[in-house]
Amino acid sequence: MDDEVVIAVERTPAPPETASGRTLFGRPLHIVILVAILAAAILAESVLVFRGSGTDRARDDVLDVSRRFAVLLTTYNADTITRQRSQVLSMVTGKFRGQYEELTGSSFVTTLKERRADSKGALVRIAVSEVEGDNATVLAVVRVTTTNKDLKAPRADTNLLELTLVKTSSGWRIDNVNILGTVS
Repeated sequence: MDDEVVIAVERTPAPPETASGRTLFGRPLHIVILVAILAAAILAESVLVFRGSGTDRARDDVLDVSRRFAVLLTTYNADTITRQRSQVLSMVTGKFRGQYEELTGSSFVTTLKERRADSKGALVRIAVSEVEGDNATVLAVVRVTTTNKDLKAPRADTNLLELTLVKTSSGWRIDNVNILGTVS
């Protein structure tokens, strides 16, 4: 029993080692870290781009609605008031909706016809003041030219309007209109 038994064990070769001697998934550790950093940077940039484009899209939508509304609100006559009124009402909500319905009732149409009144609005300037969540504020400068049977020449006024908008399930709607003043 003095015979020695030698058992040979075969070993598998070790994976290639990095300069620091460490590996991960068979790749050098510094490559894995670099790929992780790049992936994180791309993810962060895509989040920022998405947020930015969402804000830009909201601003564009708010401007589009506000442009159409400002001109529509200030352009009417006895022949077009019914169509204009329904178009304006389709763009408004909240407090302003009730005010506008009351203002443009049947007595308004009668007065337009009697005076042969005509109003034409032209947008001079418009800017989004703020978009925050589902609320927005827009400032619009609108030149309104009016004529009627009592005026010898058309009268032009340039008004500064503040439009407050809210985002609804149907898109952006005008919630309130303030006439801030007349611009000379």
